[in-house]
Amino acid sequence: MALCDFLITDNIAGYDCENPASKGVDATGYIVNRADYDVSYRANFLVNLVAKCGGKRAYKVVQPGKTPFNGTQQEMVEGANQNTITNTVQIVVLKQDENWAQQLFALMNGEFIVVLSKPGQSPQVYGAEAGLHCTGAVRELYNDDTLAGWQITFTEEGASRGNLFMMGSDFATFKTAVSSDCPAEP
Repeated sequence: MALCDFLITDNIAGYDCENPASKGVDATGYIVNRADYDVSYRANFLVNLVAKCGGKRAYKVVQPGKTPFNGTQQEMVEGANQNTITNTVQIVVLKQDENWAQQLFALMNGEFIVVLSKPGQSPQVYGAEAGLHCTGAVRELYNDDTLAGWQITFTEEGASRGNLFMMGSDFATFKTAVSSDCPAEP
């Protein structure tokens, strides 16, 4: 059977007692500049997320509180020939000082991949197909939820896969390399 037959191939179970459903994600995720990484995938699994120079960094995104990355979602968009997925990832940037202004500018104008995980499940990758781009940034000075930080919304439109996962061993390798830097360019 070809992948493009669009036929279901398994039962749609209501509940899995061994792997119960749960909402939310871990408070720590990772963000990378999409241009720094080569990406390849097969079906719904990321096969490769490797730094082009052998060591570009992945940066931790820490979201404290009870609902980290609140507002992150996936939505199907009906198309004329094929339906697609719009991935949305929200983060809150709490750091507010003059030294961080350049990072904020980069977040608002760059293209990214974000990896989010939770215990017992393969980490989910957002932005691997078309890149995540900032589609909204709001800073409310008296907002109790964001503590006057920037709430930034990243969106990837036109993704062909609803869920793109990173295998556990690949995620362990990825996390080990998050602090490595590329050698200085000549």
